[in-house]
Amino acid sequence: MTMPTTTEPRRHTFAPTPSPAPRTLVDRVRDLQGPRSGGWALVPLGGPLFDAVITAGGETGRRVIARMDEIERAGLGAQGPACGPVVEDPDRGWLIWLVPPGTSERWRPHGEVACLGRPHVLFLPPLTRTRPPGVFWRRRLHGDRLVSPASLYDLFSLDRVPGEGRDAFR
Repeated sequence: MTMPTTTEPRRHTFAPTPSPAPRTLVDRVRDLQGPRSGGWALVPLGGPLFDAVITAGGETGRRVIARMDEIERAGLGAQGPACGPVVEDPDRGWLIWLVPPGTSERWRPHGEVACLGRPHVLFLPPLTRTRPPGVFWRRRLHGDRLVSPASLYDLFSLDRVPGEGRDAFR
């Protein structure tokens, strides 16, 4: 067996490893929506994704969504629907607002509004399901944007309804 006689170091060429594309919240939820589930996802609350605020749906809920659109449009300088993600369950008369993780730890209870985090889970419909029958996305999940919990809290607090006044959301 002969040994190499060169003193030149071996050179290895490695192709640069592309850094993975940033994973948005939508990407992470999509990962949870497997083909066996028909696109539905069981998502733990209180972790790195989001918490959920449960409120009334119906006319009250639609008015709050419209008001959230106005608030978010003003803050973002956007046009069209600007409210963060909202799931509607028409059979139960609920709206489920996706808010930043940790919101449930700071949320002060009031009225018929509940904020849930750990250890609860949420069953989300497929991202393409945007109308009834059944549970659907009233406002779809886009990128990493979530609903502003402070604005939502104010809109459901009868003592501090901005804009149209206290009777606007009864």
